[in-house]
Amino acid sequence: MHPAPTLPGSGAASADHRTTDPAAPDRVVTRFRPATAADARDAVDRASGSGWARETPARRAAVLGAVADRLDAARDELAALVTAEEGKPVAAARGEIGKAAEQFRLAAQLAFQVEGTTFPSETPGTVAYTLRGPLGVVLAVTPWNFPVSLAARKIAPALAAGNTVVFKPSPVTAGVGERLAGIVHEAGLPADALPVLHGHDPDAMAWLLADPRIRAVSFTGSDAVGALMREQAHGQARLQLELGGRNCAVVCADADLDRAAADIATGAFGLTGQACTSTDRVLVARPVAADLMARLAERVRALRVGPGDDPATTTGPVATAAQFARLTALHDRAVADGARVVATAGTVPDRDPGGHWVAPSLFTDVPDGHPLVTGEVFGPFCTVSPIAGIDEALTILNASTHGLATAVHTTDLAVAQRFAAEAQYGLVKINGPTTGNGVAPPFGGWKASSGGAFPEGGRQALDFVTDTKTVYLTP
Repeated sequence: MHPAPTLPGSGAASADHRTTDPAAPDRVVTRFRPATAADARDAVDRASGSGWARETPARRAAVLGAVADRLDAARDELAALVTAEEGKPVAAARGEIGKAAEQFRLAAQLAFQVEGTTFPSETPGTVAYTLRGPLGVVLAVTPWNFPVSLAARKIAPALAAGNTVVFKPSPVTAGVGERLAGIVHEAGLPADALPVLHGHDPDAMAWLLADPRIRAVSFTGSDAVGALMREQAHGQARLQLELGGRNCAVVCADADLDRAAADIATGAFGLTGQACTSTDRVLVARPVAADLMARLAERVRALRVGPGDDPATTTGPVATAAQFARLTALHDRAVADGARVVATAGTVPDRDPGGHWVAPSLFTDVPDGHPLVTGEVFGPFCTVSPIAGIDEALTILNASTHGLATAVHTTDLAVAQRFAAEAQYGLVKINGPTTGNGVAPPFGGWKASSGGAFPEGGRQALDFVTDTKTVYLTP
């Protein structure tokens, strides 16, 4: 086995800072040196002094397009690293790399769309128009569950508009973050336009958030860390916070139950349930509840838990020891409180017994108010609850403090349209899984699932990373 590579950082490193394989936790994947407040200051200094904003749109587009090409070329290498550090099956990791390449190709187009507008003027002979330009330095803080595609969704549009980015990847996937930045630099982006900071030093993060040169902060992660960022960010920082989701799928009595079961299984158990849009709960019309439950149970039993690099695996380990402990306790508490486990996934032979294995499980009879139905699960557990119909479903959904993703399964177009209009969620799926989104549409939650008025994704991403200036020109 090759020794784990050591990533650059501050000189205060110790061997304790490392990433490990969740399928075999004794295996060290990457060692990294955690950044200090001094390193954070240096990164902002370098990003502030970069000349990237002076590059033409054509040059920025060429570099971003080259990043996409290099991501495609490095797909196998990078996917293997994602699997090693985060645990997802390698096919899903390859799909994530492909999505990141799409995001950089879209950003290459966005470089030509930082546009102004002309307006009628009340003064004869005066022309009124707007100019849009980059904010300056953007801080991108990314999670471990999609360490390539979520980083791309933040970094690519910021660079397209001429901003520089201080990139802070999750310590869980430090090796992936470093390799992604390396690919971007190899494609022609100046190193100072995308400095990388590793680790989880609270002083370094506090210093970054307080630095007035950080004009915008884009973060995906937990509600608790999002609240801390709101508290510590300086008053002029623009915030884009993608936070927790408590996501529910609704199945009406007229739904195609085979299709609904397939979509719910994808949304609940794909990626080991570790997506912010994963399906935590199913509300199903009482006349078809037993039928849907049986179809879902069959799909759960067909899943196989194992290492992400094993072709027999459908469900990898959860990413961290903390995830494993939290989910194990949640499962045991639910059973102790009276919940019934309807079905549990099988396993792949010859797994490392020390891996972070959490079997996908389908629950019913979960007591009202239990954390399994009121909190964000962020793991491969899903509950099924019978309901009277769409009115009760919307009441339950809209009572949630969060509003990220939801889905309805129905063949009635009027019900689908009503659900889309009334569900207080930023992402609504009709006859589809709650997970998955394209690169062009906006992505963002409502209520406590979001912090800030700026969704991610697509052309609207430019609104977050640009400033508008109005000009009155009188010859």
